Amino acid sequence: MPDRLPVRYLIARTFASDIRAMTRKRNQQSGFTLLELMVVVTLISVLAAIALPSFTSESRKSKGDSEVAAFFGELAVREEQYGVENGKYLSTSSGESVTFPVTATPAAQTLGTLPATWQTLKARTPESSARCGYVVVAGTKTDSAGTIATTSFSYTPPAKNWFYILAHCDLDGNTAVDSYYFMSNDDAAIKKINYGR
Repeated sequence: MPDRLPVRYLIARTFASDIRAMTRKRNQQSGFTLLELMVVVTLISVLAAIALPSFTSESRKSKGDSEVAAFFGELAVREEQYGVENGKYLSTSSGESVTFPVTATPAAQTLGTLPATWQTLKARTPESSARCGYVVVAGTKTDSAGTIATTSFSYTPPAKNWFYILAHCDLDGNTAVDSYYFMSNDDAAIKKINYGR
């Protein structure tokens, strides 16, 4: 029978050679270079710079959409009730530019006492604060609609009693260009211009 090496000797020798190989390999791999780290940080910064404005824009749009839908729903129901009870609809102000709350802001503002016309409509605010200003403009078959409704939303009043709801929003804080939302009693779809601005 040939001479055999003891098993312990073979295991120890294999283990020792593995340790030496790993030590050599570890000494050759010293980690990432500074240049590699700088490239990764730059790529992450560029991706963040691209994604962040898109995220904030979508966030503004969703906040505006949810608020406007709630207020429009409440005001439309109250206008219809008022129309059934009184035979005509009620304007909440003297024109499109007189809204409640008076000033549209990017941050939600607490709503105080409702204007008298909103109380006459028995309107309840769906939220305790608002970013946008709201107005209901109403008329009869002989009345004309306001400038924003006719020019921006191509609204033509029907030959019957009518109303439309207009929301003026400044969702991005830039007062040079604002968002407007529109809905009429003839078309419940909410239309938008300068969406998210």
